[in-house]
Amino acid sequence: GVKRLLSVPGVDREIVRRMKETPVGKFADRQIQLMKKFDVRMLPFWDTDYPVSLKKIYDPPVLLFYRGCKEILREKCFAVVGTRTPTTYGRNVTEKLTRALVHHGFHIASGLASGIDTVAHQTALKNGGKTVAVLGSGLDWIYPAANQRLAKEIPVSGLLLSEFPMGTHPDPSNFPRRNRIVSGLSVGVLVTEAGIESGALITAYQALDQNREVFAVPGSIFSELSTGGHKLIQEGAKLVNSVDDILSEIDTGFDASFAQEKPPAALAGTEQEIYDLLSEDPIHIDAIVRAGRYTAAESLAILLSLEIKGHVRQLAGKMFVRN
Repeated sequence: GVKRLLSVPGVDREIVRRMKETPVGKFADRQIQLMKKFDVRMLPFWDTDYPVSLKKIYDPPVLLFYRGCKEILREKCFAVVGTRTPTTYGRNVTEKLTRALVHHGFHIASGLASGIDTVAHQTALKNGGKTVAVLGSGLDWIYPAANQRLAKEIPVSGLLLSEFPMGTHPDPSNFPRRNRIVSGLSVGVLVTEAGIESGALITAYQALDQNREVFAVPGSIFSELSTGGHKLIQEGAKLVNSVDDILSEIDTGFDASFAQEKPPAALAGTEQEIYDLLSEDPIHIDAIVRAGRYTAAESLAILLSLEIKGHVRQLAGKMFVRN
């Protein structure tokens, strides 16, 4: 306090007054104001609630700003990351694997970016899971703006997290630093679709430096968005065909047969026939009609019934996939 400062030789009341009026003091006051306004709290490194997994990385953040349920930081998270411009395949495989991870008790960590990150957060919430979004900006600057609504939904049961003070703009140099927190919080990192220069690869390499498990989904050799995942696999990342490939590495006591996805039970005969024609790859209604024994109108009616029951999803252009 003031008395302690005045006890220091050479320090008088004028010096103390100037110290209190420095930009540092004004910065702290502004931080407090913004934290109150946006319902943000602060978690210092020395706090008992600071995540142990993050303490063990090479350069843990001294302070974490958060909004939401910090209790999640004590539980097991899995990172799901990828390109900002995914293909339909990338979206589908991200939904499928994220949903399976949630069903096996993992919280999903990602970076709130467009594309794969957004799909991972949304899928976790949609399936009753919790998610941690790590920002490359202050918690009062949601980027991209299109994720404003998602950023409001996450703290209800999940967590928004950042090491950057309130008021920090989403500068490109912030995102690599953000990525080390995404991987540091997690027991493993899954790259579902990413180009060779994707920031998701930075997350993967940081995960390796942090002694985390890295997983990657293979894609088409004709797609630029498969090059990043394929490079990781060539360099030793575990190739993922299903959630079994993840769980067998993370939990050695896991019974792989338990996670096998089973077809929906109690489908009518016609529904089962149409369902059997579908897969995780999108298929056009014309191809379904050619492969089946029903007219286009009949097939669409059956598909609508399956969609209402949650077994099938319709994509743009009358394309259908299993849900």
